[in-house]
Amino acid sequence: MLFFHPPFTIHHYQSIGSTNNQLKAMPGAPEFTCVMADEQTAGRGRRERSWHSAPGEGLYLSILLRPEIEASKIPLLSLLAAVAVAETIRGLQISSLQLDIKWPNDVLANDRKISGILIESTSIPNEAPRFIVGIGVNLNHQSFPPELSEIATSLQLECGNHFNVASFRNALLDRLAFWYEELRQNRARKILQRWQELSSYARGKQVVVIFDHEEIRGETIGLHESGALQLQLPSGEIRTILAGEIKHLRQS
Repeated sequence: MLFFHPPFTIHHYQSIGSTNNQLKAMPGAPEFTCVMADEQTAGRGRRERSWHSAPGEGLYLSILLRPEIEASKIPLLSLLAAVAVAETIRGLQISSLQLDIKWPNDVLANDRKISGILIESTSIPNEAPRFIVGIGVNLNHQSFPPELSEIATSLQLECGNHFNVASFRNALLDRLAFWYEELRQNRARKILQRWQELSSYARGKQVVVIFDHEEIRGETIGLHESGALQLQLPSGEIRTILAGEIKHLRQS
């Protein structure tokens, strides 16, 4: 079977506010258009948090996708992007690196965040929905602001080596293309299975889920077919988590 490999078109900027915003401002761009920057001055992650985008030290990349899939499967874009990032890092074969994925798409290295993903939709009348997959990966950062130093890390901090950003980007786009095609071919179960293989948060993890006005605690028991996280509460009730901030409850 031949593997579908899309024709990515990359627009590279030295400095930009946000790669996601730049891609939004390109309404006629075809699917697989990418915007990449050496530096973001207004990078952001989920929940409108800022993303530290030091000049030349990380991968700051946004990809335009236009999947013709059921609306219920759209959340799987987030999961497959995290799988693609994790597999790309695993491909570097860094023995000192313990990789994990925190639901839905935070990639962790040795329990610190090394990559974040932001999926945004942008629609044009009478056209298929457009989704922008924004990916930030900390590659060569040697330090972080004080408020991030305890929760963020980079490949260079973890192993001491310097990484070529373009080479990492190309490998990542290859993995993203592979998993995106699985989604397009209605093989969503493979995405769910691979995510659960790569994440310790999939099953048996004691977590607290923080919402805007509530928080609940329980044990993770796998993913729903929609990509939602399933949580068993102390009462035995099973809750399906569609959104929220997940934190690991460490055992004392």
